[in-house]
Amino acid sequence: MTNISDNPGKDYSGKNYSWIRLAGVLFILFIAYTWAQPFRDIYGLETRNALMAREMLENGTSLIPKLLGRPYPDYPPLYFWLETLFSKPLGHITTLSAVLPSALSAIGILALTYFFGRSINIRTGWLSVLILATIPNFWLEAGSVTIDMLLAFNITATILCLHFRDNNQSSAKRIAYTVGATIFLLFAFLTKGPIGIVLPAISWGGYLLWERRWKNLFSFALFIISIGLLYMAIELIIVYHAGGRQLVYDVIKMQITGRITDKANKSFIYYPICLIEIGSIWWLVIISGLARSYAGKSEKSMFYQFAKTVTTYPATRLAIMWFLGIFAVFTLAGSKHSRYLLPLYPAAAIIFACLIETLFENRPILYENILRNIINVLIGTILLAGLIFPFLCKQFIFIPLSFFFIWFAVNIAFWLIVRTRIEEKYKLVGSILLLLIVVLSGSNLMVIPAYSGMASGRAFITAAESKVGSEVPVDFYGISSDGDGIKFALYSKRKSTEIRFINTIEELNPITKPCLLISHLDDKTGFKKFLSENNCDRIMEGKIYSKQFVACLLGSGE
Repeated sequence: MTNISDNPGKDYSGKNYSWIRLAGVLFILFIAYTWAQPFRDIYGLETRNALMAREMLENGTSLIPKLLGRPYPDYPPLYFWLETLFSKPLGHITTLSAVLPSALSAIGILALTYFFGRSINIRTGWLSVLILATIPNFWLEAGSVTIDMLLAFNITATILCLHFRDNNQSSAKRIAYTVGATIFLLFAFLTKGPIGIVLPAISWGGYLLWERRWKNLFSFALFIISIGLLYMAIELIIVYHAGGRQLVYDVIKMQITGRITDKANKSFIYYPICLIEIGSIWWLVIISGLARSYAGKSEKSMFYQFAKTVTTYPATRLAIMWFLGIFAVFTLAGSKHSRYLLPLYPAAAIIFACLIETLFENRPILYENILRNIINVLIGTILLAGLIFPFLCKQFIFIPLSFFFIWFAVNIAFWLIVRTRIEEKYKLVGSILLLLIVVLSGSNLMVIPAYSGMASGRAFITAAESKVGSEVPVDFYGISSDGDGIKFALYSKRKSTEIRFINTIEELNPITKPCLLISHLDDKTGFKKFLSENNCDRIMEGKIYSKQFVACLLGSGE
């Protein structure tokens, strides 16, 4: 029986590794992540990132991102530079141009994960790529305007430069990998600040600590501290010249101290719960394998084989410290969001790939045929439902019908490949991967476009502004400039610096008239009373989520 620890680098398919094969898989995944983007709106947290890029596109790129004309101290500018670059050909921000930095980063992470996994063996490389590509949150964030995906790419590249340098005897290549690590550390810093230095430091430092390589740990500590202080000093000098001491204080608070001291927005067990999503359906198979392995009470159980794999290969030991280090940092931090965990996903994929390979090599799967049949039924049901859905719910369809037929045909082709081209003992693995692909690609077609249309505010602001001249100013009353106001500013034809936000009734009286006044339609702010006492022409009402908004032309009869 062949164990995954044996024959590193061997191609178990009997075919030589091909760059074309890897490029083909990555291209298919890139299309899967992006092909439906032109048919959805930018919404939610994406709007802030897109608006900062829009301001750069309109006013010129800058070292300090700006939001509504004011410096935004939370993030450095790299993601917004890339958004601006991809938006320049059309001259404006689109969903696709805003998503491209995240989608390309995801493809880059998958490529790096392949090479990392391949240092164990060729099959681990491929399996880790497919597992990572179909983790639900990874798939969805790859198709979103996600700064953390770019951060994850730069952190992955940094760690792997350090890993390949460590395993290479050529002095020229070691120097090249050192330069690469330094550059990707800079990119990580330019993506999200000092956390881009901390995460690779914890991951690689933890690995050296496990290996008890004290001399290497000391030299790495000097390297990472020097690089970190240099990058931070340069940033703070630039920030000081741009906005003085107050902006320096804001940057330090938002990028360093605030990430540590802020009150927790979620419970301590939030990230452990996220592990369920990372493992998705694989947990069912792993639990089944663990149960059979424990029942066998054999020295050669899956526990033994997996432990052997972990202790044999530097890549697996690094993956575990990489995972644990980043997981610990974010668990102890105050602010918690599932997207923050993206930098540990490649390590998680490697660990899952090793575990699943060990499990299937020894075939300790309970009720494997039953589980595979259930999965095939689910795949068939979802495909048929997706094919019928556009005809039954036409009001919720924002994508051409041809896309649904293409989606159906491609997934049927994948199903035939799983049935005919995969080894019998790996058919369950193929079925699980196909089920995840069908569900996630289906959500890109049927769920996200409809949901984004309801949440973005684009339809409302576009319709409201179309009813007045371009010279009429736009004012928002009782709407947070850091909340719904960002949605309106992103889709407004006016420059964001020209939009005014008014918070009190007293501020409404002296405003320039005529103007387009937009507000919540409720009694909490006294806006209904103001409308009844002034010469206002209601030109538009609508909802964003469950919130009711009204657009009025103030002073139209004066």
